[in-house]
Amino acid sequence: MTTSQRIKLSLIAILEENKPDESISVVDAKQRSELALPLLAVDVTSAAAHSEALQNVERIELTATLRVHAGDDEDIDGWIDQIETSLTDVSFIKAATSDLVKVYAWTYSGSVQEWDESILEVSFTIETLCSRFDPQAQNDPP
Repeated sequence: MTTSQRIKLSLIAILEENKPDESISVVDAKQRSELALPLLAVDVTSAAAHSEALQNVERIELTATLRVHAGDDEDIDGWIDQIETSLTDVSFIKAATSDLVKVYAWTYSGSVQEWDESILEVSFTIETLCSRFDPQAQNDPP
């Protein structure tokens, strides 16, 4: 499993545990089954080596997209606030990945709201610098 896949699965687990409402399904955006709204889909939008000098450190960008029906009588603003709180707390991701990935930086970049017919989509963007972590090896980058 790649580092970006591990980060994505950890983020899905964090959002599942901290989702603002039980009706929200938290899924991998690559999942091909049909799901009912509301849902929160997580995807890796890019992954690359940080630099030639630090090949083992990856810069990974993720997007979590909340999709809800326009007519839902839910507290969407409250949902957005709660999701943003989960995404800004780096301790959540460090705890979820502690035995898999070493997280050097975690930046929540904000959210963007768009209407697509009768569906509201809110995209949350996160960027991280991380590497695979082997507790047996002492190969952490400087």
